[in-house]
Amino acid sequence: MLSFFKMLLLGSAVWSFCALAQTGIMPFSHEKTYLLPSGQKVAVTFRERQCKSGECPEADAGTWGVDGGIPKFVTETFLIFIDSKQFVIPEKFYKDLTNMRSLDVSEQSGQVILELKGGDAAGAYMARFKLGGMCGFERKICGEVCEEIWEHTTWYNSFAYDWDPGCESGIQ
Repeated sequence: MLSFFKMLLLGSAVWSFCALAQTGIMPFSHEKTYLLPSGQKVAVTFRERQCKSGECPEADAGTWGVDGGIPKFVTETFLIFIDSKQFVIPEKFYKDLTNMRSLDVSEQSGQVILELKGGDAAGAYMARFKLGGMCGFERKICGEVCEEIWEHTTWYNSFAYDWDPGCESGIQ
């Protein structure tokens, strides 16, 4: 009889953990290596963590994934490696992405595309990064359906121009 209650308690704990994960209460974590059709290998590590006490201010228009209030999580790590070379995305371009749900990597015209989805209901969004070789990237933020672009940023790594002649054209 005692083992029945232990199993019931263990089952209840597992169900509670799974329910928390499904409702988005757990910080998002993604670590995967993708092999794209062009043969490029793309490794991505993305991790959120809970906000420490007083660390996360009330969300304003500069924070994606919440519809007012204080975000539950903050993005801690966003690392991308293309064929073992790190592609650096400055922190200011991912620290405003909160309450992540999914991350997918694909390829379009030889360029690496990362799509991150976060938030829910009125706070739902998609962040789409189009990487331009090792030279720069384009970031677009929109709703989940992405009919209207809410924010568009293009960032060029001018330091790469000296050693990579292909960078002169930016991300095109």
